[in-house]
Amino acid sequence: MSRFNDKVVIITGSSSGIGRAAALRYAAEGASLTIHGQSGKKLESLKSELLNSGVSESRILVVQGAIEEELTQDSLIQGTFQKFGKIDVLVNNAGIWLKSGENPNSVESLKHILDVNVVSLYRLCEIAVPYLEKTKGNIVNISSSLSKVVQPIKIPYTISKAAVDHLTHSFAAILASKGIRVNSVNPGLVDTEFHSRSGIDEDVAKNRINQYASQSIPLQRPSTPEEQADLILYVSSSTTTYMTGANIFNDGGVGVQPHGIPLTNNS
Repeated sequence: MSRFNDKVVIITGSSSGIGRAAALRYAAEGASLTIHGQSGKKLESLKSELLNSGVSESRILVVQGAIEEELTQDSLIQGTFQKFGKIDVLVNNAGIWLKSGENPNSVESLKHILDVNVVSLYRLCEIAVPYLEKTKGNIVNISSSLSKVVQPIKIPYTISKAAVDHLTHSFAAILASKGIRVNSVNPGLVDTEFHSRSGIDEDVAKNRINQYASQSIPLQRPSTPEEQADLILYVSSSTTTYMTGANIFNDGGVGVQPHGIPLTNNS
């Protein structure tokens, strides 16, 4: 299946995790890609994997830099247009849950998280509009299942993801007349480097993931990045042309788990 032949896709935060899985999926279905991250080593690893899978150099653009910096944002949008001549899909995947070395609930963390998770995303949507209008393209924002719940140890993060949901609704409303669809994918717990990248020991992060999955997720496991990537591609494909303004939860059933009822059935 090649749903994205001749399409041009930008994926922020694509050097690892969900973004990397999405990049590999899009490339396998014919897309030309702009990949992005802060780690040159990880970006080179992804580029090598793409090349080894048969993707030509002409179908790959690499942009390295902090997503909250306007220079990086401009390089993503304008650089993509300069190399490929158009933009069909913008996947806003880059995000953080804390500022390294900071209390995750501090004001400093809040400011930084909002810059990364919301302000940069807002501006990328804004500056991509003229290009997406020409192709009748679409935007997929990566939010979180935590946008709808209280998480006392991640207050700034949950605030930022609630903002992403509302931003998705707002941009969908104002861009519909231009033929641009805007949706979000809201993953639940995903088995990635997301927590260990923030300074948490890898073993500690793994233990937390497994404990949370067994206690709070009806399917009793985290998702894989590939399971989230599959949904991202579906939402951005030409088979979902009537979908806009949607927040689509892919969380293993967390949203339907009744409070106070154990997940395991011992009867």
